[in-house]
Amino acid sequence: MKSYSLKWRLVTTISFVFILLWSLVFYWLYVDLEKRLQNTLDERLSASAQMVAHLIQQLPVDQIMNSLDSVQQKHNPQNLIVCEVSFFSYNPAEDHQVLVRTQGSPSLTSRTVGFSTWQENGIDWRSYVLQKGQIRVVTAEKLQLRYSLLTQILQSVLIPLTLTLILCILLILWIIRAEFKPLDQMAERLRKKEQFSIAATHLLDLNTQNIPNEIQPFVDSILELIQNLQQSLENEKSFSAFAAHELRSPLTAIKTHVQLSKLILTQSGSEQHKLLDNLEKAETSILRYEQLLEQLLLLSKTENQAQSSIGIVDVTACLTQVLNELEKKYHHLSQQLLIDWDSLSPISLPSETLSIVLKNLIENAYLHAQTPIHIYMQNNQLMITDTGNGLTDNELDLLTQRFWRKSSQNDGHGLGLSLVKLLLDKYGFKITFSHNSPSGLKVIISSI
Repeated sequence: MKSYSLKWRLVTTISFVFILLWSLVFYWLYVDLEKRLQNTLDERLSASAQMVAHLIQQLPVDQIMNSLDSVQQKHNPQNLIVCEVSFFSYNPAEDHQVLVRTQGSPSLTSRTVGFSTWQENGIDWRSYVLQKGQIRVVTAEKLQLRYSLLTQILQSVLIPLTLTLILCILLILWIIRAEFKPLDQMAERLRKKEQFSIAATHLLDLNTQNIPNEIQPFVDSILELIQNLQQSLENEKSFSAFAAHELRSPLTAIKTHVQLSKLILTQSGSEQHKLLDNLEKAETSILRYEQLLEQLLLLSKTENQAQSSIGIVDVTACLTQVLNELEKKYHHLSQQLLIDWDSLSPISLPSETLSIVLKNLIENAYLHAQTPIHIYMQNNQLMITDTGNGLTDNELDLLTQRFWRKSSQNDGHGLGLSLVKLLLDKYGFKITFSHNSPSGLKVIISSI
């Protein structure tokens, strides 16, 4: 499924609609404004011609005839309108006479009555011709002046319109971000890589009053699911802890009775060796299940316990202490160890955590590899290698899975490496399993 941002899609869609509507409004405004401007300026041309004609008609005809020499009005380039006044005699054979003409104006004598548009010397003109009796008045102006005026008017409208559009888009972005803030908070808390219990607590404390009604049922269902899941996990952890505690007491009692029975049989000199052998096997099984309970309790404690302060621990001292404890159980362990003491350097882990990690890894290698175990540090990475039969790629991926064992005949319960990974992840370290050349397994502990 293709992912996308609903927030940015809303901003983009609404902005596109606004821009489209603004463009249509501006186009409609431009067409309407141009039409009204042309009509207004045409009315101005017509009014100018009628005013000139009215003034000319107030003069006596004889006085007009005595001034047949045409007079040219000085033309200022800034003038918007040019004008030409002509006089027609009653004799059709005689041509009309130009009384007044604006200097520099184009030829206006050939213009027809009414409005017309034409081009002369690359310049567009708009004229109006008024014929009243023997007086003919022509007014004209450049269309470029109209275009310039229209451009100025549109700029005065377009600039506020554009600024308003930008402001609207910014307001839309701000409003959408404000409305999506509860969802962003929920997404941010879900993205945080923290313990589920902490993340669930943050989500349950989220204020859902400002969430839109459209997604309120979805959010309520998610929060209810998280609450139920959190409660189930808490119940599971509590059950594991209580079960382990409850099983410890009867196992301890059974172990005590078995040891007492062995002592009585030994002191009595009885030859019931078969019974003694059975008791020893029972004691071995009890020890095995006792170890399982200890690991379960340690897993439960590690998952529920808050992260303790991280200090710098001396690997040499910690490893020495772990080996002393293991040699009490495995008397030939020291004969299979190859330790590069000079390469060992301090590491940023709690002492108890490092002890548990080293104990599980060394014991696991001793029991399953049964070959010399090499312990050293390189590039601030703690490495434990052996030259046993090794594992396949699929088996390497399953090593840290709880209760996984390569074979049911192997000792152990499949919890040691899971505990190691959980502890290292908690303090910002990772454990990597790989093939050791030419054979065997390599375990690398490094910081993330």
